[in-house]
Parts: sequence; structure tokens; C-alpha cells
Amino acid sequence: MNRFLHTVTTLFGLVALVACGDSGPTAPSQRLVAVGRVERGATVRIVARDGVSAADSAVSNVAVTPAGAGAVSGTTVRLLQSGSVTVSARGSDGRTISAVLDVAAPPTVWFDAVASGNRDVYSVALDGGDLKRWTTAASEDAHPSVAGATLVFSTLRHGNAELYAMSTGAPSAEQRLTTTAASETQPALNRAGTSVAFVSDAGGAPRVHVAPITLASSTRLTSTAFGFGFTLEADPTWSPVGDRIAFASTTTGRSNLFTTASTPGSVPAAVAGSGGEQTDVEPAWSPDGNHIAFASTRSGATQIFLFDVRTSATRQLTSGADPAGQPGWVTDGRVVFTRFVGGETSLWWVDPASGEGPVEVPTVGVRLAGHAEGAR
Repeated sequence: MNRFLHTVTTLFGLVALVACGDSGPTAPSQRLVAVGRVERGATVRIVARDGVSAADSAVSNVAVTPAGAGAVSGTTVRLLQSGSVTVSARGSDGRTISAVLDVAAPPTVWFDAVASGNRDVYSVALDGGDLKRWTTAASEDAHPSVAGATLVFSTLRHGNAELYAMSTGAPSAEQRLTTTAASETQPALNRAGTSVAFVSDAGGAPRVHVAPITLASSTRLTSTAFGFGFTLEADPTWSPVGDRIAFASTTTGRSNLFTTASTPGSVPAAVAGSGGEQTDVEPAWSPDGNHIAFASTRSGATQIFLFDVRTSATRQLTSGADPAGQPGWVTDGRVVFTRFVGGETSLWWVDPASGEGPVEVPTVGVRLAGHAEGAR
């Protein structure tokens, strides 16, 4: 399994709406408040509050304008479009209050999926909207990584795995980055989009390499003294400032997590708590640099865990009988991951800060193949 996901700022919590009802000396003292994430695809609860009181008052007759902008069910509204949405309701004092929501567009996730038997790179918003196919080659395209307007992915269109790049802004042709006899896969762009870490078997065993985005040259990341014999390195991920890289390695006999300076020839250090009898894989560094999400068998079935870089504490993020893996981050702090349920892989997100979720991301028409991640 690998990693995931993309970005866009969203609002979560208590969002006060700007009242625009009656005016003058008889103006209502109540105001509307939306409780929840004000984002397309999310459901918010509409309540009223009196003056400066923080106590919720019941409302009734909730309505949305334009009508197609939300689906009303009692006092909740499922937000169906981004932009300005007017919500009205009758407060407990009998007056009608009208207010405006600024509904955010959800973040975008980049992933590889299979449609009509062909594996390609896709993107989709977290509510399942805006599904888009980015590659169309007859061979397998996988492992997308996005930073800014640059997309890098691996492809088997030349027999062995090679790296390609393309722009996600103005339409552009795909650019081949590697032309070697080795296999290059699992690319990971740094936040600036100027460097890429990837896995290459040029030396026999798969090792993490680093290179400028032009791939004019590449160098093995870790010291030759690290990982004797045929041990594997996989799933590189950059810290937000680009000074460190986390990855998985089997140098201890099992897959464990390591971090190291992003300078070639560095000697990695094991992540605290990684080791023992569990398998730890697929690290993903958070946008704020404070956490590394990863998949692990330490609780039985593979689930998602968070390692706190500041305190070295680890906590479990997902649970259940269905395996979860391939974590990635959205810039607002949500974690995207995959679940394997009933023989199919599905895409989900969870918010570690609020405890919101897990929420499934619909990918109608395509079957998730594995890797997914968000843009940096």
C-alpha cells in the first residue's frame, strides 16, 4: 500500500451568519448560526442565538436560496454548491431571519484508479464532485504527487516504470523525466515543487533517491552503510520545509519508519515506537510539520496512526475490522486514506483535530486502484 491526497481551506465549527432580516427599532435580536463544516457536500445544523448569548435556540421553516444550493431536512442543510448561499429560518421569537453562508469548495484528492480495465491518474473533490481523468495512456499510470501546478506520476508505458510530469494548470503535454533501464516509482514532490524523492532499483534493491524536478541527475538519499543486502526502501514523504524525508525500510527485518535529512548520503534514524512485531508503512508528513500519518498493524488489522514529531507520542486514528492504509493530508489538516471493504478499495477522510469522520469520498464510475494524495 502507498500514500494519499489535495488542498483548499474550509471552515469548521460554529459559523455565525450575517443577519439581513427586519431593520429599525423592531429588528430581531436573534441571529442564525451554522454548526458544522461550511463546505460543499457537508451538512450543517441551523440554530438561532439571542443577542450575545452562546445558547442555541430552536428554529423552524428553514429554507435555502437558490433552491438547488442546499437540501433541507428539518433544521439541517446539506450544502450542494459552493459560493454564497442564503439561508432563512423562523426563530423562537416568531420572526424570520435571513442570512448568508459563504460555502467553500472542498479540497481535491489525486489518486490512481481503474476504469474499463485501464489504470490512470484522476482527481476528485472530497464530496465526490469534479471527478477528472488526467492520463489516458493504454498502460498503467499510478502514484500521483502534486505540488502547486505540477503533477508527477509513474508509468509502465515503456515496459519498466518511468516518471512523467505535467501541469495541472493550463493544459500541457506530458513530459518524460526518466529514461533509464531501472524502475522509478512512488514519486513525492516537495512543497515547492522543485525537488522529487522517488524509489529506484538502479542499484538492485529499491532505494529512495532525490533529484531536482528536471531529473537531470539523481542521488541515493541514504548512506550506503544503511540497509545492508537486499532490504527495501519505500514511500518517501517530505517535511513541509523540505529539510527532512520520512520513508519505510525493511533494514531491521520488518518494515519500519525512518526519518533523515534530505541531503544525499544521510544516515536515517528510526521513528520512535516503530519496530517490534508490527509493520509500519506509508508515512505522510502533515502540512504543519507536527505529525506523520502512517499505516500499521500494531492494533491487529492495518489501521491509520499519527506520530507526533514534537512529543514522539503515537495515537490510533482509525479502527474497525476493515483494513485502512495509504494516508495523506489536506492542507486544512484532514487525513485522507483508503479502506478495503468487500474486495473493493474506497476513499475516505477523517479530521484528527475535531474527530469528524470517517467520511467516504464517492468515486462513481472508477474503481480505486491504490495510491492517492493531496497537493502540497
